Amino acid sequence: MLRKNEKELQWLYGKHAVKAALRNPEREIQRFVLLKQSIDFQKECGTTAEIVDGTFFSELFGREAVHQGCAVCAKRLREYRLEEIIEDPADLRPLVFLDQVTDPQNLGSILRSAAVFGARAVVTTENNSPKLTATVAKAASGALEIIPLVRVVNLVQSMKFLQKMGFWSLGLEEKASKILSEVPLADKFVLVVGGEGTGLRRLTKESCDFLAKLPTGSSLGTLNASQAITVALYESLRQRENAGHDA
Repeated sequence: MLRKNEKELQWLYGKHAVKAALRNPEREIQRFVLLKQSIDFQKECGTTAEIVDGTFFSELFGREAVHQGCAVCAKRLREYRLEEIIEDPADLRPLVFLDQVTDPQNLGSILRSAAVFGARAVVTTENNSPKLTATVAKAASGALEIIPLVRVVNLVQSMKFLQKMGFWSLGLEEKASKILSEVPLADKFVLVVGGEGTGLRRLTKESCDFLAKLPTGSSLGTLNASQAITVALYESLRQRENAGHDA
């Protein structure tokens, strides 16, 4: 049995999440476990695993978890402060601010999009946001090892702090007059997105320098938070590349 304080440790499952954790030098791995039928996966990871039966996974993660027959128990990654994330003045990658996005799957997908399309970090609040569970890590598909997740006490105060540091903020709002592509996204900015159903809270919206909407060609409705962020980060990356900035 593990003797360390369990608050310092977390279980991760799923092949992408497990492989990324094993390859991350900042992770301290305590256990690497596999089902017997998944034993070949240890060759991809370059390390030996402990073989367990299916009961181990179902008792730890529940019967519905899509664990793909592999898991690691690792020390949690250190938490970053917002001030650390913005230390490099030449870094033009955007930051993603989440205004009460509470769904763990959505948070994982957002981290993945942030990694793919070159965000600097994802920032959320200490309250009303998901914990970094195995579900988040699985949905992030390895991005948890790449993208810093910063938790702040007050989202609006953090936005105002960044505005003083030369950032401007863009809130995604379905009723905005501007379309996303009309907003210059090549310079450093904060992308602010609200939760499903509620959108941006009033104070958050009022604290944004600009509001923009995604163009849609259907009456189906709006995208969820992770999908909207994916579109916005892609547009930002496209503009930075067109402007000759490093992604």
